[in-house]
Amino acid sequence: MQKTSEVHQLDIVAAVDIDPNKIGKDIGELIGTEQKGVKVTAGLEQIPSLPNDVPKVAIHATGSNLENVWPQIKQLLDHGYSVVSTCEELSYPWHRYPQLAKEMNIYAEQKGLAVIGTGVNPGFIMDTMTLCFTSVVNEVNDIKVTRKVDVSKRRVPLQKKVGVTMTEEAFYNLAKENKIGHVGLEESARLIAYGLGIELTSVTNTIHPTIADSDIELALGSLQKGQVSGQHQVVEAKTTDGRTITLELIMSVAVTQEDRIELIGNEPLELVVPNGIFGDTATAAMAINTAKLIGTSHFVGIVTMADIKLSRNLNLAASKLITT
Repeated sequence: MQKTSEVHQLDIVAAVDIDPNKIGKDIGELIGTEQKGVKVTAGLEQIPSLPNDVPKVAIHATGSNLENVWPQIKQLLDHGYSVVSTCEELSYPWHRYPQLAKEMNIYAEQKGLAVIGTGVNPGFIMDTMTLCFTSVVNEVNDIKVTRKVDVSKRRVPLQKKVGVTMTEEAFYNLAKENKIGHVGLEESARLIAYGLGIELTSVTNTIHPTIADSDIELALGSLQKGQVSGQHQVVEAKTTDGRTITLELIMSVAVTQEDRIELIGNEPLELVVPNGIFGDTATAAMAINTAKLIGTSHFVGIVTMADIKLSRNLNLAASKLITT
């Protein structure tokens, strides 16, 4: 007999933002759809209260640094919300922040609520999708994942984030101070290892700029030949039994977009997504669909994408939603 689930719509009950240009406006107006009857507020104190027996989940999207966003996540937990966050360092926080992760985990467990970090990368392409791909082989040897993103097609803040229009010297100066580079690439490698139940002996990170070979006009401004056009970042993780997990991320102007997963060994396989997965809309979809799973799950404490059910496009959730 087939088991069925009760289908619900995800109800949006509140939206919180610090941008004064958004506060007071209906979220439907902000996203270009019909009025939703939910206006953006400046803080959680202004959101409507809900019955304690109604599962609630918040989609949190404010920053990449876990130490900076933990007070926000803690406040959401205090208001009775499980949290789905796009904070990259939360996708696998146990290595970078062992004490903070322990503190967060205990706090969420005491509240009986779940906290998870997800998105398109980390959260899907270079970790969750890779783990799922290993299901069809009997032996996992080396793993290599390559993602190429044409940042000329993405938002201006991302172009700035990867160093577009910088000098090569300025890029390397920031790299030395760990002030440039994609956040979450190492977390993806560690999430893969965690999901496969293997231990790592070392993880190395390298980052170099890509250089424009011609002048290009961008939304950011004029990119001139010889200036930085983006970044090329590689994380290589070695396992205790001699295997290698290599994650290569190229985020650069005019690069040919592609996502590629390679399983290297006795059962070699390749999975290629031509033109890649568009990060902005995919991140939103991952957060929403993960919220539908977390809102009705039995999980408490910090969980990862390797712990929960297979994420998918769902129209079911017994949850009330807040976005921040």
